[in-house]
Parts: sequence; structure tokens; C-alpha cells
Amino acid sequence: MALPPPTAIHLIDAFGAGVYALTIINQVDLWWHRRHRRTHLWLALSATGALLVDISGFALRTDTDPHAGWLGAVNMLGVALALVSLHELTLAIVHRRSGKHVRIVESATLVAPGLIFVLPAAPVAAAMMLAAVLFLLTAMWQAIRSARSGDPEAHVIAQGLSLLFLILIYDVLSDQGLLPRVYGTPVFGFSFLYVCAARAMRMRYDREHRELQDLRTGLEQRVQLRTEQLEAANRQLALLSRTDALTGLANRRSFIESTRARLHDAPGALVMIDVDHFKQINDRHGHATGDEALRAVASALGAIPSAHELVARWGGEEFIALLEPDGAAARVERLRLTLHGIDLQAEDGSKIALRASFGLTFVANGEDLDAAIARADHALYEAKRGGRDRLVVAPG
Repeated sequence: MALPPPTAIHLIDAFGAGVYALTIINQVDLWWHRRHRRTHLWLALSATGALLVDISGFALRTDTDPHAGWLGAVNMLGVALALVSLHELTLAIVHRRSGKHVRIVESATLVAPGLIFVLPAAPVAAAMMLAAVLFLLTAMWQAIRSARSGDPEAHVIAQGLSLLFLILIYDVLSDQGLLPRVYGTPVFGFSFLYVCAARAMRMRYDREHRELQDLRTGLEQRVQLRTEQLEAANRQLALLSRTDALTGLANRRSFIESTRARLHDAPGALVMIDVDHFKQINDRHGHATGDEALRAVASALGAIPSAHELVARWGGEEFIALLEPDGAAARVERLRLTLHGIDLQAEDGSKIALRASFGLTFVANGEDLDAAIARADHALYEAKRGGRDRLVVAPG
């Protein structure tokens, strides 16, 4: 088959040169801004090799001596650079690396074109072309193997490499006259491959970006969850630091802090409560029964206060409460009688009658809390000394 007119040949060469030059400029720019992504560099180097083949091929066709040594060397160097770089590009896309021995062979393939100045050109060219083809086949095999394992980017690059390989085989056979000659097919093969490579890299970056976003979202969710758990733990610790673990009532520190704040603005009634004969309950029935007795008293006390009143465990078998002053004595008396209705059952089946003594005092707003507690405690002492199970109101 006759060659196409020179103008058509020049147009194909110009088209190829333009594609390769644009690929080089674009990929070098991307690599310059993303130094950690060597796929851009390998694609730029491969396009550089293809551009050398395109330019040297044009010069060889127009040179009076088609066997000019330096043009042949440049042409072979372009082939070697294009295919060795494609091999490295494919490995980078499928997340593999060349071994030490492969790098040595790659270096030898790139150096081989210079040997035509000291050795016979034909065997050097044959050896170099064989190595270059082996790199192309290896790249195809790596891409196809990764594509079969489900890698979508490897599938795209495998398509480009396979088409380029078929086009190069066709070009070699047509040069031998075994197939009709179609000039310029390698240009379209390399152009299609570079489009596939650019698309594969874009797909890889998009997937990595999505994975990074998913990872970031998952990390943010885990951080938020840990933050919520930490806040809940801190709230629980704060609650525990202000709560009596046995009864669930406020503890002494919490009661003092809250009562001082409330008495600063309004008067109140302060009552001290002591469970009668608690030591005997512990000694006869055990500490577990004693704890149950304290919880039962705490439950009865906890039902008393309104929104502005407080009840706390003062320590041991003692409790304390801040009540509204109006009707406080009557309310405490009802509480004393309420405890009469609680029959606690011990582990041995016996019934325990709960009784308590009460000391009540009235507190003016702004009055010193320690002095008020001392009065209530003295009233409680009088109640116990007077026979227990009774209420004593301290004089105001």
C-alpha cells in the first residue's frame, strides 16, 4: 500500500507532536504541584519519549541518509523512554514498585541507543526493541492482573496498553508487508493510551479524595462520639462528686454550697435528722441491712422537698434538710410519723422499726450557715437526750 501524501504525513506528525507536547506540559505542571505523585512525572517522560520518536521519525523520512546514526539513536531512545516510563507509570497506578534488577534493565535499555556509535546498529536496535516490548508486555500483565482483582483504574490503563500493543504489532507487520500499511497508527495508539492514563489517574485521585473524605467524616464522628462520652463522663463525675453514693441524695459539700447560696436571698428552716439506734441495727443484722435502713430513710426524706428545698446525707446515719420556713415544724412531724410506717425486713426475716430524731432551727436570710447548723445539731442532741423519736425546735 502506498504512503499517504506528504501533507497528510505532516499533519499526522503535527497532531502527534501536539498531543505529546500538551501531555508533557500538563503532566509536568501537575507533578510540580504534587511532587509526591510520580505518576504525573512518568506520564510526562513517556510523552517525551513519544515526542522524540515523532520528531526523529519525521527527520529520518526527510533526511538524505535514512540511516543517520544520531537520528536513529534519538529514535531508539524515544522508544525506550516511552515504554520504560509506561512500565513505571502502570506500576505506580496499580500500587507496585520495580525491583532492583528491573531498574538495572530499565537503565540499560535507556543507555543502549548510545551503543550504536561503537557497535553494529542492527543487533543493538534489536536488543533494545526487545527489552522495550518486554516492558510493555509486563505493564500490560500488571494492569490486567490488577483489573481482574477489581481495580477500576487498572482496568482503564489496561485498555490503553492493550490497544497500543495491538497497534504496534500491526505497525511492525505492515512494515514487513504482511498487512496493509496504515501510516500514523502508533500516534493514535499512544494518544489513546495517554488519555486512558490521565483518566485512570483522575479516577484514582477522585477515589482517594472520597476515601479521605469518608475517613475524615468517620474521624469527626468518632471525635464527636468520644467528646459526648467524655462530657457524659464528666457530668457523671460532677454528679458523683456532689452525690452520696449509697442514698443518691446530695452530699455534705453539695448541700453546704447550695444552701449558702439560697439562704443569701431568703430565710429557711434547717433540720438535722439522726436514725435512732442505728448502731444496734448494724450490730444485730449486719451492714447490708444497715445500708438498706439508710436508703429507706433517704427515700422518705427525698419525697419531702419542693423546688427550692434541699435534702442531703450529712454523714453516717445523719441527714440534713433545708425547708421553707412556713409550716416546717408540721412537715417534719409528719415525716417522723411517716418513718413509723416503714417496717424494714432483715435478712433473717425479722422486722425492723425505723425511728429518727429531729432538730429544727429557723435561719434568717444572710445568717451564717455554720451557726445555724450548730443550733440544729444542738436541737437534735436534745431530741435524742429526751428519749429519741421526737422533734425539738431550737429557739430562734
